[in-house]
Amino acid sequence: MKTCLILLAMLFAVPAAAGVYKWTDAQGRIHYTDSPPPAARATQMKLQTHTGPAEVSRTTGADSGVTIYTTEWCGVCTRAKAFFRKNGVPFTEWDVEKTEYGAIKHRQLGGRGVPVITVGAEKMMGFESGRFMEMWKAAQHAK
Repeated sequence: MKTCLILLAMLFAVPAAAGVYKWTDAQGRIHYTDSPPPAARATQMKLQTHTGPAEVSRTTGADSGVTIYTTEWCGVCTRAKAFFRKNGVPFTEWDVEKTEYGAIKHRQLGGRGVPVITVGAEKMMGFESGRFMEMWKAAQHAK
């Protein structure tokens, strides 16, 4: 009897291990399914949160002011936005999984993960408060 129960449990566990897919439709709704999304609506993004030192470089085509490209699950993104609010830094946020504009700009900026933060022509991949403040102050003096 015990062996029978174990075999039944294993039989039902196999479909559960098949995987879960997360995708966003054209209206910005997030879906979780056990089968791949419709190809025409799927956006395959394999993003990770930037860890380690932030990478700062020059960029073209960035929005003016401070812009952060995020996802809702990114802890570093949440920490960066809290820092901006605490320090009175006005910013624009684009979710790269929920908005087409955010996804396009993230790709144009060479984003490999989140957050990607732009301050004028400067781009930071990841987040370090000290380096961000240097970028922001330099942009304020350039105005």
